[in-house]
Amino acid sequence: MNARCGTTRLVILTRRYAFKLPSIKSWRLFLMGLLGNIQERQFGTIGWDGLCPVLFSIPGGWLVVMPRCRAITANQWDNLDFNKFVDREDYVLPVECKQDSFGWLNGKVVAYDYGS
Repeated sequence: MNARCGTTRLVILTRRYAFKLPSIKSWRLFLMGLLGNIQERQFGTIGWDGLCPVLFSIPGGWLVVMPRCRAITANQWDNLDFNKFVDREDYVLPVECKQDSFGWLNGKVVAYDYGS
């Protein structure tokens, strides 16, 4: 198990899961972390192809649990057509164009950081 700090959230990684909690660095970042978790809960439970699913969440943005993904490599990121990935027939995925938002889950590339 290890922990990683993003700008607005703390992510605790276990062998199988990613637990996302709001940051406690400041009140502003804490609130932004809550909002990020709320956004991921809303989009993640829709079931859109290309987004890592939300397995469990606590209402209000206190916690989001996703399956743990394997990060994509720099070479894989360079070969990913970002615009093609996010522009779907019926929707656009709400994902930032950055390598550390993407990973592998069950043999497919997914976005696992889509809470802004």
